[in-house]
Amino acid sequence: MSVGEMVAGRVRSVRREMGNPLYRNAYALMLNTVVNSGFGLLYWVFAARVFSTEDVGRGNAMVNLMMLISVLTSLNFGQALIRFLPTAGRDSRSLVRLAYGVSAAMAVVGSAAVMTYCHLAYAPGDPLHVSPGFAAWFVVSTAAWSLFNLQDQVLTGLRSAMWVVLENGVYGVVKLGLLVVVAFTSVSDGVFTSWSAPVIALLVPFTLLISRRLLPRHTAETADRDDAGAPDRATLARYMGGDYLGQVFNQAMSSFLPVLVVMTISQAASAYLLPAQTVFLAMSMLSMAITSALVVEGSRNPAHAHVFARAVLRRICLLVWPASLVIALAAPLLLWFYGPQYVENSTTLLQLLMASMFPRVIVTMWMTKSRLANRTFPLAVQQLVHCAIVLGGIPLFAPMLGVDAVGWMWFAGELVLAIVFLPSVVRWLRRPVPPHPPGDGGPAGPDGPDPLDRDDDTRPIGGPEARTHEFPRVRD
Repeated sequence: MSVGEMVAGRVRSVRREMGNPLYRNAYALMLNTVVNSGFGLLYWVFAARVFSTEDVGRGNAMVNLMMLISVLTSLNFGQALIRFLPTAGRDSRSLVRLAYGVSAAMAVVGSAAVMTYCHLAYAPGDPLHVSPGFAAWFVVSTAAWSLFNLQDQVLTGLRSAMWVVLENGVYGVVKLGLLVVVAFTSVSDGVFTSWSAPVIALLVPFTLLISRRLLPRHTAETADRDDAGAPDRATLARYMGGDYLGQVFNQAMSSFLPVLVVMTISQAASAYLLPAQTVFLAMSMLSMAITSALVVEGSRNPAHAHVFARAVLRRICLLVWPASLVIALAAPLLLWFYGPQYVENSTTLLQLLMASMFPRVIVTMWMTKSRLANRTFPLAVQQLVHCAIVLGGIPLFAPMLGVDAVGWMWFAGELVLAIVFLPSVVRWLRRPVPPHPPGDGGPAGPDGPDPLDRDDDTRPIGGPEARTHEFPRVRD
């Protein structure tokens, strides 16, 4: 075989894979994670060089406060959209409106309460004191940030995740450019302004894209499904209740972890935790990006969800695991950019967190399986157990292990959960493939034809229930 034929074959293979919505959305969401992480790093590096330490500190505090309020007041509507929007049919628009309305209203109430407290409880000159004008801008920004994040989930649920990459890429460029502009002006709270203003500007075009193009097309494609329609309010409330409780435990652990390290070890140890935790969160987001695409396709075709899961697991093993191994081996080199003290004190911690990515894959697959079954309260229990292992174990082992105790406890928590969930995940993945109806596929293997193994991405993905929702060709 000539080189040209090999290249042509590889191109056909890539085009075939990207023509499948499962893989296309998964790779798009992974790329979005890389784009967000890259622009975030550039933003804070530049901010540290052109703003004073005090301005960066206040800006960082306000940005993180805004994101925390947004997470806690969104009620985890984003995960509900990923789960239920793919099959909402004619109820798609009303489901999106409900998510937007509730999340924005809760964000306004929560941020207004926090800003009132900051204005009244702190004296002028204190880093956390806010003027009425800034408080109003903060409230608007928090509501906009909640909607901005929900748009990512809407685009994912509509199988249009490539727009998520574009949206966040444009946001990263505009945010960085605005930071340069405000650095040479007298704009107060320039860091927070440059972070939040582009969000408000981008809401309009992407809202129009979703409401006028993507939602109508999605409604037309899914309206005739047998299971089309949004879930009833009770089902939606149960799903969001368990998922939100788990999110609270997860957010509490992430937010309280640096504080606990300061309390039980030292301030310096909290600094050594920062780069390792940042890299680990980015890697975790890669796995979650892939499984978000799995939830979308599994919702549209529940009979073949486990087949999609097998395909996704193979790609996680080929992408996330090798990347984690490379980062673990290169940890001293990566930490060298922070300084020799970080190389000495953070290397083992980063390596342990990367090692925990291996059992975490099992946990992530179990979480995906639970979401597809609408069983979210076990997710809250899982997050609570992990939180208890990590936060409870650090004070016990920190006197012996120092900051490495964080890595050991995180790895132990993931390993324990993976061992518990492994049998359930294996049973799910090993289910036989439902047979195609006569004439609807090629020769069946031991498990029947694989619905992902198709040359034509417009064919049904298998089973009688799949004939009403074909994989559309890419039109965006």
